[in-house]
Amino acid sequence: MGIVYKARQLSMNRLVAIKLLHPRLAANPKYLERFTQEAHIAARLNHNNVVQAIDVGSIGSLHYFIMEYVQGTTIKAELEAGKIFEEQEALEIVRQIAQALEHAHRRHLVHRDIKPANIILTIEGTAKLADLGLARALADESRAESEKGLVLGTPYYISPEQIQGDEDIDVRADIYALGATLYHMVTGQPPFPGSQVEKVLRAHLKDELVPPDHVNTKLSAGIGEVVEVMMAKDRSLRYQTPSTLLTDLECLVAGQAPKVARQQSVQSSLHDLAEGEREDEAKKASVPTVYPIWLAVLGGLLAISLILNVVLFLMKK
Repeated sequence: MGIVYKARQLSMNRLVAIKLLHPRLAANPKYLERFTQEAHIAARLNHNNVVQAIDVGSIGSLHYFIMEYVQGTTIKAELEAGKIFEEQEALEIVRQIAQALEHAHRRHLVHRDIKPANIILTIEGTAKLADLGLARALADESRAESEKGLVLGTPYYISPEQIQGDEDIDVRADIYALGATLYHMVTGQPPFPGSQVEKVLRAHLKDELVPPDHVNTKLSAGIGEVVEVMMAKDRSLRYQTPSTLLTDLECLVAGQAPKVARQQSVQSSLHDLAEGEREDEAKKASVPTVYPIWLAVLGGLLAISLILNVVLFLMKK
């Protein structure tokens, strides 16, 4: 959408980042509105794990958004350099981003584009969530309606409901994307790799997830359970809030089994059993009972035998 400059804010004597909207896009009222909206949403967040907003405005034809300058690297850059994160390091980073999501969730905001490129690691080891360009308030019904049917997100990490263009996208989509990001961090590959976007999107919708601990056997079974719940295709089977996800992440960091994921696994199994029983009942109701042919033949022979016996009995009389 534009260019980001590193600058010094003279009044505060500090480094900042200034995003300038591309003049060609600034001529489009929709892009200008989205640019301003990103800054306003960022201003509603005040958390150590979120890149802070400082100011937004314009000078002539230049439209700018000033934000905190973060010195460090991104998860994407680390992955592209060939790094596969150790389990504990990855869990700590994801735990911090989950805290940022919990902060946003309490303010009724959804990010909608969680991915490695949008997670910055400072030189002190703090993880910060960046780029609120696709974020929106849950109460913004007009924007939700205008975006209905659009696929908004990044293919490797996008949730099934975003692929389907659902209108009521909520924090569970962010939890799915964070799960896909965690998967990539600890295995070195996205959960559904591929070069064709359509196939990747179809995999998010239809393909069974290979647990990360099956790809990288050094991982614990616990992290596999957590990622599977984070990335459940049915969002009602995922962690429903970042706070419940944090419960399990903290268990894993402490070397314990994930509590919520275990409970969710039991509920998912019961759900599958119930679905299976309903399908069996439906099949029984729709398919007529078919008996083996030898039963029909035996029945016919018995009937003939009975008739012959009756005839012989009458003839004797």
